Amino acid sequence: MALPSLIPIAYEAGYRTDRIGRYQDGLFYANAWDHHAYVHLFDHAGAYRESTIIRVPDRSLLDPTLDELLAPLPGKEYGDIAVHLFRIEHDGVTFGLIDESGDRAEDGDHIDWVELHPDRLGFSEPWDGLYST
Repeated sequence: MALPSLIPIAYEAGYRTDRIGRYQDGLFYANAWDHHAYVHLFDHAGAYRESTIIRVPDRSLLDPTLDELLAPLPGKEYGDIAVHLFRIEHDGVTFGLIDESGDRAEDGDHIDWVELHPDRLGFSEPWDGLYST
């Protein structure tokens, strides 16, 4: 199965994809990594639009900062999303959903694989939205 044009990401309450879903203007994916709280916004078709990324001095501020980033999204509903690949750089960190497909050294087989950065969540066949770490 080839890499799909839209990569599904499954909502999992209480796990690393528990701040994803839809809002009035499209889709969102929010999370925290290291000292960064961020939200990526997409249109209704899953095309990347923009990101807001905030560096916080204390990791205890990540959850409140994420809540602040998500608060202004009208009609927010948590749930599964499907988005296109994208890549941005901020504060020396790569953020994005990046195609890392290639040949596996141990057996030479090709694997289609997409990695969410900087979270390091991997998505692959059967493209059901569940991730590997």
